[in-house]
Parts: sequence; C-alpha cells; structure tokens
Amino acid sequence: MSLGLLAVFYALPWLRWNGSQALLLDLPARRFDLFGLTLWPQDAWVVLGALAVLATGLVLLTNLGGRLWCGYGCPQTLWSRLFGWIDRATARVVRRPAAAWAVRHLLWVMVALWTGITFVGFFTPIDTLVATLWQPAWRGWERFWVLFYALATWGNAGFLREQVCRHLCPYARVQAAFCDTDTPRMGYDARRGEPRGPRPAGQGGVIERGRGLLDPVSASDYAFRAAHADIAGPMPHFSADRLGDCVDCAACVRACPMGLDIRTGPQADCIACGACVDACNEQMRAWRFPLGLIRYESPRRAQQQRRRWWRPRTLAAGTCLLALLCIGWHWW
Repeated sequence: MSLGLLAVFYALPWLRWNGSQALLLDLPARRFDLFGLTLWPQDAWVVLGALAVLATGLVLLTNLGGRLWCGYGCPQTLWSRLFGWIDRATARVVRRPAAAWAVRHLLWVMVALWTGITFVGFFTPIDTLVATLWQPAWRGWERFWVLFYALATWGNAGFLREQVCRHLCPYARVQAAFCDTDTPRMGYDARRGEPRGPRPAGQGGVIERGRGLLDPVSASDYAFRAAHADIAGPMPHFSADRLGDCVDCAACVRACPMGLDIRTGPQADCIACGACVDACNEQMRAWRFPLGLIRYESPRRAQQQRRRWWRPRTLAAGTCLLALLCIGWHWW
C-alpha cells in the first residue's frame, strides 16, 4: 500500500487528459484543471466543499477504523518508511560505514529533490518543469518551492520522523476526540503475555500448558511492574511453566517507528502502523505460540463485549458527511 500511494503521487502529474495535464492547479491563471473539469475563482465553493467532505470523512474513518490515516496514508509515514527502507538497504549492500552514510544521504537527497519537483509539478506543467531542469529558466517561486519541499522531505523523513507525529502534527493532537471505546487501537494482551521473560523452547503457550489467562488485575500489575521497575521494584521470580507468552524479546519495541513499547499500555503517540503486530507474530511463530499477543482491536472487543454501531460520534460524523454530500449534489 505504501508503494502504491507513493507511485500515485509521483505519477499523477504525468497523467494526460485531452492532450493536457490531467491535474494542474494553475494559480497564476486562477484555474484548476481536474481531469477535464475546469474550476475558476467563482467555483471556490466546490474546492471548499470537497475539503469539508474529506475532513468529515477522515473523522468518520478515524472513529470506525482508528488511526488508519496515520499508519498507512499520511505522507510523513510514507516517506519515513521509504527513507527507512533506503537506510536498511544501503546498510546491507555497502559494508563500510562511511561509504554507506554517503550513499544513504545521496539517495535521500535524490528522492527529496524529485519529490519537490513532483510537488511543484501539480502547480506548473511538469513536462516544462523537467525539460528546463538543467537550465536557469525556472521562475523564482518554482525554484523556492522545489528546494523548500525537498528540504522538508529530507529533514522530516530522514531525521525528525517520529518527532513530526509527536510535536508538529495537529491531527495527532485532536484524533483522540474522534475515538471511543469501540474504535480499534493497538493493544497488548497482558492476561496472556504476563509475566514476561525468557524460557526454554518447546513448552508451548499458556493455553497449551494449562496455565490459562491471568485475571485483569494481576496482568495489569505485572505489566506495570515490568515497565516501571525503578518505582515498583524488581519482579518476583517465576518458574518457566508460570511465565506468559511474552518472551521479552523486545522485537515489538525495535520495530515501532515511534520507539514505543505497546506492552506498557495504551499509547497516545501510537500511529497504528502494525509494525509491532508483525514483529510479535513473527516471534510467536518461531516459538510456536498462538498469534495475536499484540493485536488491533477495540477496548470493548478486548473485554469480550459486543461492538456498538450506533454511537454518538459515529452518528454525528455520518450525519455531517451525508448532509455535505446532499448539499453538494443539490448545488452541482
């Protein structure tokens, strides 16, 4: 999905429609060309209405599906994932650290520059922009925005990464208001996983061993003590047959792009990308334990309660979205 969305971004300015660029937001000419549809300044209500529909749709999507936008569709996530892949690939291919550093940054700069050119290509004909790439024919604003967006891509995706989500993104601060107890989120099954710790292989999971699930209070206590050993004191010693299914390999922590430990409880900075789920499931397969120690589900589902579909936030967002669509259809 990440590769598909990146491909759409880079290919969209190159699409042609009736001999011209399919998507061109020509600000100097005050016209937007959208796949054969031309919008003029008096059609600004169409753009504003579309933005309102998209914003309301994002609220409804967040309420029903959680932070899917953050984990799979946000540009910060997509380019951070791309830069991380380049980082790992160069580390595997180039053995010398200094050479790997140089190659990594060279590739980062190339991707960032092409991203800036593609971004400006939505506002000026991209074929003309690329044709004059090596000529001093760019206008001042074109040169500025290419360099600005390239620098932003290189800095945000290459260095800031999770800091953008934690401190700069406004959506990350308000998305919790769209969620309720039926909204899915990343969660760790402490009743099954605690107490955590290494053990000999071949013993099976807690269900196979007959230990079963812990009661919620004990599970929460063990998870808290493991995460706050400085204030809770050391954990008591448990025999291997009394340990939970978490082998304390920390694979979920290493995989998390935000550097979070989902085992400590709900995380406000979690972007629900699923990296911890994949890492944990890989370890569960290696130990031949059941999958799903870390999974994406709502708090109500985790407590074995039925999901509610008629909820205040869902009804409010759905009603607003339907009203906007009806108004747009009427005026169109």
